[in-house]
Amino acid sequence: MPRLRLVTPTHPAAAPLLAGLRHEYQTTYGPDVAAELDAYSEYEFFPPAGAFLVLESGGITLAGGALRRLEPGVGEIKRMWTAPAHRGHGYSRRVLGALEAAAVRRGYHTARLQTGTAQAAAIGLYTTSGYEPVAPWGPYIDDPRLLSYEKRLDVRDHLATDELDHGEVIVRKMLEHHSLHARLREAA
Repeated sequence: MPRLRLVTPTHPAAAPLLAGLRHEYQTTYGPDVAAELDAYSEYEFFPPAGAFLVLESGGITLAGGALRRLEPGVGEIKRMWTAPAHRGHGYSRRVLGALEAAAVRRGYHTARLQTGTAQAAAIGLYTTSGYEPVAPWGPYIDDPRLLSYEKRLDVRDHLATDELDHGEVIVRKMLEHHSLHARLREAA
């Protein structure tokens, strides 16, 4: 069974996800949207404020996604992708659920995300997962190809642990001695 793993955006397991997204953005929307992948610091996706998840099987990245802090109490889900050969197996739904759980553990009461009008499968996933359309935000606010969604998260069990908590603790310990640690704590 495929397993979820918390990694950094520069981890080798994240490379297929980011390359696949870049290719899809480039071919579907053009280079201006593909450049969005370079718009955020990798540190925005590190715990304690963020998360970068991959779903793997046999060393192959099947799917993944990321979470970053958008504003106090609000996390933004980014980088959702499933390898074309592995679509239709519920992997993106599993990643989305894990990202929502990570958002709750980070104290976010709301999750927001954006997708494009050409991403029919993504639109279906988000709307069937309880996301409601909201006004656009960010650098593509005036782009008619942009769709923005939001979901209130159930925060009643915000201290519940899951299979990824151990990995988050390891990443936090690694970052304690990093020169950017103070800025990461501030971002949280």
